[in-house]
Formats: sequence, structure tokens, C-alpha cells
Amino acid sequence: MTLTCQVSINEALQHDVRRLVLSLPSAARFYAGQYLSLTVGDRAFPFSIANAPGADHLELHIKATEDSADSALIEQYLDDHPNSVTIDYPLGQCFLSQVPAQPVVLIAAATGITQIKSMFDWLTAQSSAQMVHIYWGVVTPADLYLDDYFKAAAAHAKVTYTPVVSGDHNAWTGRAGLVGKAVQQDIKNLNDHLIFVSGSPSMVYGTLDLFTAEGFDPKNMRSDVFDYAPRSA
Repeated sequence: MTLTCQVSINEALQHDVRRLVLSLPSAARFYAGQYLSLTVGDRAFPFSIANAPGADHLELHIKATEDSADSALIEQYLDDHPNSVTIDYPLGQCFLSQVPAQPVVLIAAATGITQIKSMFDWLTAQSSAQMVHIYWGVVTPADLYLDDYFKAAAAHAKVTYTPVVSGDHNAWTGRAGLVGKAVQQDIKNLNDHLIFVSGSPSMVYGTLDLFTAEGFDPKNMRSDVFDYAPRSA
């Protein structure tokens, strides 16, 4: 559906990530993990919803990308602080509509963490949820703009959180390398888990190939990439 939403918050989360919060009519519903498209001029841009369903708002995390004409267009539009925006929503088939019977692994690359956060927030509010493992892969430690949020959540008995930095940073003492490798090293029985991956097509398919090479069944992995960028035979 197409909605016009009032903008209630338009602020910086960190130097290159913006938090945009839109008011939501009570009748409009979505599932954890779905996304929307934001109309800017005569174009529409997809953004994952960062909050769990059930609230009266939609939260977006919008990262500015250097040397991107699309990003510059979006930033210029939002820098003008519009009072309202037009969206199409809800979109996407990679979501949670019920609590899985098995433990869940949530894997994000960069701002793919927004979709993962929505799923995580919804799952951890359900008393019947099994273990939830979050893995967040970024290039630099500075990209971990929700690090404190997930560290606090990992104090919960049913949550683990593992940030993974792929760039060469001497000050970083945590996990390094590919985020999929970290998952593979930690969780030996991947087929006993339901896995959601949010990132670029190359990251998602690279992670899938890494897992299937060790006997993982692809039917246990979910990603929007499988719908919008299907592999050719």
C-alpha cells in the first residue's frame, strides 16, 4: 500500500548513518524483517524497517554512501527536513510471522543490520523463542553503530552477539575476517538452525556457498536476495 507518513525524527545516529522515524497509522501492519520503499522525486528506494512490529512508527537507518548519486539524492532530500514522506509498504518475503521451533542465526553485513534488528527485537520479545545468535560483519569498528545496543541485549541468557571486522585495524581485538567464517567456526550444527542473512548478493551467496560446502541444506537459509537477485542456473 502507498502511505503518506509524518516524519517525527530525522537525526544522525553517527557521522554517516541517519535515523528516520515515521508515524504509522494504527491499521498498517508489517512482519519483522520486511522493508519499504521511500519515494524521492520520481524514484523509489528500498530501506529495511529497523523496529519490530506492533509500534506506532517505522524506523529507518539510512547510511550515506560516498560517490553514489542515489545516496546524494536521498541525503539532499532528507537534509531539507520534509514534514512528511511517501512510502510503499510492507514489502519483502524474508520475514518472521511466527516463532521458529529451532534456534535462529541472524547474519548481517553493514547496514543489513537494520533488517536483522527488526527480527531480533521481535524474536526476543517472544517467550517461546529459542536461542538467537547475531553476527554483524563490518569493514571498520566505527561501522558498529549499534554495538552497545546488541552488547546489552547479549546479557540475556538466550542471546549471543558477535561483531566481526573484515578490515585491517590494529586497535580491534575482536573477531576478524569474513562474518560467515565466524559463524561456521562457532556453530557446528548449522542444519539445526534457521538462518537469516541480510547483505549484498555477493555476501549472501558467498555465505551460502561457504555453508553448503560443509553440508548445509540451503532450505534452512532465508534472504531477500534470493527473491530480488536470484542466481541463474
